[in-house]
Amino acid sequence: MIARRPHPLCYSRSEVISVSRFRQWFRTNSMLDSVRHFLEGVRQRTSSNPQRIHPFDRLHRVDTSGLLYAESLATGHPNDIHSEGYYATAPSLFHGAIALWQRSLYGLSVADYTFVDLGCGKGRALLMASEFPFRAIIGVELNAKLVAVARKNLVRWMRKPRSCRAANVVEGDVLEFPIPDGPMVLFLFNSFEGEIVRRLLERLGEASQTRSAPIDLVYVHPEHDNVVKRTAGIERLADENIPFSAEDAAADAFKVSIDQCCIYRLAGRLP
Repeated sequence: MIARRPHPLCYSRSEVISVSRFRQWFRTNSMLDSVRHFLEGVRQRTSSNPQRIHPFDRLHRVDTSGLLYAESLATGHPNDIHSEGYYATAPSLFHGAIALWQRSLYGLSVADYTFVDLGCGKGRALLMASEFPFRAIIGVELNAKLVAVARKNLVRWMRKPRSCRAANVVEGDVLEFPIPDGPMVLFLFNSFEGEIVRRLLERLGEASQTRSAPIDLVYVHPEHDNVVKRTAGIERLADENIPFSAEDAAADAFKVSIDQCCIYRLAGRLP
């Protein structure tokens, strides 16, 4: 296990222009340092081209690229204020995270699990998940426009043979989606602020008390890892830094070439 490192991004994806997040950060820092740090974050983020098309999209003729801040994804839902925006997971990061999770499986296989992407956005993780023999794949997304894009991507993607074809996108709140029976692995790429993560883990903790199947969490760029660790009954199975491929590093809007992934498990309580 590699020790935790400072996150490669000084700010989350929405913090660049999120006034509410800036105010929260500002309260814990001196005025001068706060302003300097904030302006430097803006400079770094706007100096790149966040809307470039990732090679994944060009290769597969899908639309999963782009950096969308939370303010542009408002739906009118109360939880809009807790969104971190949209930025798709780099393919090498996703495959590294799934490989790390697979090494934690004992007595079960990928085929036993339902894969659920929390805040799936345009659905890149869903497409890549279909390359594995999951029992089913579900994307949960609050923004209707992103849901439409993700569903269109799935239709195009499924024109070719895939290991799992039982994939769909659910429009709705991650705090309300029906929890499927059987083993479930949740994929989370820092889609929400800590408040949503806390409420989500409370719900999952309660669900684990009445089921025998495990609930696993693949948490990429775990900005709110401290919230997860405080969840009763959860076990951290792995914590590693995953390097990007050269292609993904070159395409990354934040100039990131490595990111952290933590694997957690809520074991079922029933015999």
